[in-house]
Amino acid sequence: MLKKTFIFLSGLLVLSLMLVACGGGEEEATQEPVPSECFMNVEEGATIVFSGWGDETEQQIYHDSIERFAEVCPAVTVDYQPIPADFQTKLKASMAGGTAADVFYVDDQLMTAFGPTGQLLPLDDYMSQAGTSRGDFIPALLSIFTLEGDTYALPKDWGTLGLVYLPAAFESAGIDEPTADWTWDDLKAAAEAIAAAGEYAGFCQNADWARFAPWAFGNGGAYATDDFSAPLLNSSEVLVAAEYVAAMYADGSLVSAADVGAGWCGEAIGKELAGMTYEGGWMVNYMRNDFPDVNWVAQELPTGPEGKADVIFTNGIGVNAATKYPKAAAAFTIFVTGADNQGEIVKTGFAYSTHPEQLDDVVDPNDAAIAKGGSFDLTRVAYWGPNTGKVNDAVSQALERVYLGDQTVEESFAQAQEEAAEFLTGEGAEVGTITDTACPLSDLEEGAIIVFSGWGDETEQQIYHDSIERFAEVCPDVTVDYQPIPADFQTKLKASMAGGTAADVFYVDDQLMTAFGPTGQILPLDDFMAEAGTGRGDFLPALLSIFTLEGDTYALPKDWGTLGLVYLPAAFESAGIDEPTADWTWDDLKAAAEAITATGEYAGFCQNADWARFAPWAFGNGGAYASEDFTTALAASDAVFEAAEYVAAMYADGSLVSAADVGAGWCGEAIGKELAGMTYEGGWMVNYMRNEFPDVNWVAQELPTGPEGKADVIFTNGIGVNAATKYPRAAAAFAIFVTGADNQGEIVKTGFAYSTHPEQLDLVIDPNDAAIARGGGFDLTRVAYWGPNTGKVNDAISQALERVYLGDQSIEEAFNQANEEIQGYLDEVQ
Repeated sequence: MLKKTFIFLSGLLVLSLMLVACGGGEEEATQEPVPSECFMNVEEGATIVFSGWGDETEQQIYHDSIERFAEVCPAVTVDYQPIPADFQTKLKASMAGGTAADVFYVDDQLMTAFGPTGQLLPLDDYMSQAGTSRGDFIPALLSIFTLEGDTYALPKDWGTLGLVYLPAAFESAGIDEPTADWTWDDLKAAAEAIAAAGEYAGFCQNADWARFAPWAFGNGGAYATDDFSAPLLNSSEVLVAAEYVAAMYADGSLVSAADVGAGWCGEAIGKELAGMTYEGGWMVNYMRNDFPDVNWVAQELPTGPEGKADVIFTNGIGVNAATKYPKAAAAFTIFVTGADNQGEIVKTGFAYSTHPEQLDDVVDPNDAAIAKGGSFDLTRVAYWGPNTGKVNDAVSQALERVYLGDQTVEESFAQAQEEAAEFLTGEGAEVGTITDTACPLSDLEEGAIIVFSGWGDETEQQIYHDSIERFAEVCPDVTVDYQPIPADFQTKLKASMAGGTAADVFYVDDQLMTAFGPTGQILPLDDFMAEAGTGRGDFLPALLSIFTLEGDTYALPKDWGTLGLVYLPAAFESAGIDEPTADWTWDDLKAAAEAITATGEYAGFCQNADWARFAPWAFGNGGAYASEDFTTALAASDAVFEAAEYVAAMYADGSLVSAADVGAGWCGEAIGKELAGMTYEGGWMVNYMRNEFPDVNWVAQELPTGPEGKADVIFTNGIGVNAATKYPRAAAAFAIFVTGADNQGEIVKTGFAYSTHPEQLDLVIDPNDAAIARGGGFDLTRVAYWGPNTGKVNDAISQALERVYLGDQSIEEAFNQANEEIQGYLDEVQ
C-alpha cells in the first residue's frame, strides 16, 4: 500500500526481494476463453504473476484478496510475488528484460514510465465487460492513471493526513487538546507551549512535499496549474505557507524527526519525543504493533487561511500489456480493486476504500478522523502530470535548503520554481546551475558549478556537506550544489539520466554501473586520476571490481562495510551462557540461539531472507553465487545447499527468526528494541544505536567461523561522473578529492564509514565498529559481485530463501530454481 511508501523517509535497511517470475510474452495467448463462474471470460489455464511493495501486513491483505478471487474465478491461478524494497527500480528492470509480472502496483512514476510507452494495458473495455466503470471510483483517484481518456490502472487504496498527537504532551503543557475547528495559529500556539514545557518537542515535520502540501493547499495554493503547464511554487499562496512553516522551525516549535533522534515523525510520536505531527492512517497499525502502550489520538487537520485542506495519496493496480493472459489479468485487477474486495480490506483497518459508497466503513476513530481530510474542499491529489515526482521533489529540496539555512524561503522556492518549470515543459531540470569545477586537476573549466547527488540519511548528508566544504578550501573556484535523494535514488537517477537532467557527480552501485557503464553514460576516470597523481593502486583492490569495465575505472569507491555478529549481553545473561568470542563457529551460534530462545525473553538469532546476510554462510562453507568469471551459476552447489540447510533448520526449530516474526522492520531494529539476542549487521549499527536506542547495551563481535573458514561480505558504493557533464574536469576533480585519502581520513573520524584506502584501515576507533570491520580481512570474504546482472543474481538468492522460509519449497527445489534463474541472468551478458 502507498502508505508504507511515505513513512520511512530516512531509510532503514529492509528485505531486498527481486521479481523474476515472468508475466511477459510478445503475443497474446491463443487459448479460447472458457466460461466459469468468474464475472468475465478468461483464458484457459491462466497463471498470472502479481507483484507490489508492502510489509507483511499488506502482503497478508493481498494473500486474502487472492483467496477471495479464487472463489469467484477458480480457473485463474495467481502467483503473488511481493517486492518490499526498490519496487520501481526492479519493476523497470524486469519490464526492460521482458520478465515483469502480469499485474502490478502502479504509482505516478510507473504510470509516467509505462503509460505513454504502451507497456500498460488499457482497462476500459475489460471494465465494460465486467460491468464496472470509472464512475464506480472516487473521481480524484483516477487522475494519475488516465492518459488521453483511457484508464491504465485502477486505484487500490488511498490515504490522507491527520493531526496526530499525544494527549500527555498537552497535559504536560497545561493546554486543551486539538479540536476539529483548530486553525494554523492554534497549532502554532500549542506547539510553542509544548516545546516550552520541555518534556516534548512541539510539532514534528520533515522537509517533505507531502506534509507541506496541506499548508500550501490550505492557503489556496498548489504546486502547479490544473493543466500541468506551469509551476506555482513562487506564488504568494505557497510562499506564505512556507514562511509560516519556516518560522516555526526557526523558533523551535517545529522540529524534524532527526532533530529529536527519530527516523520519521510517526516514530517521534511512538517514542513520545514530539507532541504533534501530520501523519496518515498507517499510524493505526504502526502504533498498535510497535508502541501499543502509548496513548495517541488523531484529529482532522487544522483550517488554513483559505479553508480546510489535505493531500490524497493513491496507488493503483495495472496490467502488463505484454501479458499472455490479458483477460485473466484484467479480471484479477478489476476484482481486487472492486467494491466487494475493497469492503473486506476496509474491515482490516489497512486502507480506505476507493469506492465512495464505502467511505463511512472506517471503524477505528483515529483512522476515521484522518480520513475526514479526503472530503475537505481544498483537498487534492498532488499530481502534476508525468513529472509529478520531480515537481514534488523540488518542493522537498526547497524546504530542505530552508531548514538548513542555505537559502531564504523566497530564494529557495524561486529556485524550485525554475526547476519545476523545466520538468513541466518536458525538458527536465539540472536542479541548480551548472558551470565549472576545480582542484586536484589544473585547467578546470571557468566558473564551474556541479551538481552532486547520492542517497543517505541526515548523518550521511552532513558527511558530504563537510566534504564539500573541504573541497572548497582546495578548489575554491568550483561550486558544488549538493542535492541528496534519500529515497528511490536509482529510480530517480535513471529517470533523470534518460531525460538528460542528471547530476554531474553521483553515487554508483552495481545496478547503476550495470545501467550506465556499458552505455557510455559514465565518464572513465583513469586519465584524470593519472593527471591528479592517484591510481587504482591507492584503493583496496576488491572494492574496484564493481566499477571496472574492460580495464577502465568508471567510479571510485567512496566507502565500504562488512557484517558482524551484533548481540545483546543481557540476552546471554538471561540464558546463563557465555558471550560470543572471535573463535565461535556456526554451531556455537546455533547453540546460543537455542538457549536464548528457550528463556522466552528474547528471540535467539534474527535474519531475514536476504542474500547479503546469507552470503557469509555460503562463503564460509566455500561457496559462491556464481563463478569468478561470471559465467556459471553456483547456487545449486553442495556448499550453498549445505549453508542454506543450516540456516533453514534454525528457522524451522525457531532459533532463527525474521524481523517481521518479532514485530521489527529489520533485524537491527530487533536488537534496538531488545526483541532478539543476536543478528548479523554492519557498521551502520554504531550510529543507529547511538541515535535511536542510546540506553541499550549492545556489543559486536566478528562473524563465526564456517566449515571452510572465516568469511564475510563486503558492501561498497562508488562516486562517478556523468559523461554528459558540461564540466568533466571539475566533476572528476571533485570525485577524486572526495574519495581520496585526505577526505576519507576525515570521514573515518566520524565513525560513519571505513576508508577505502588500505593504509587507513586502523583508523576505526569505536570497538564495535572495529570488530565488524575485521570481516574485511577474512580469507573467504568477498564482494558479492557477479557481473552486470549482480542485482538480479543476488535477488534470486533472497527469493529462494523467502520460498524456504514460507515453506513453499524445499532447499533443493528453491535453490535449483534460483540456479536456473541466475544462469539465465549470467547468460544475458555473455
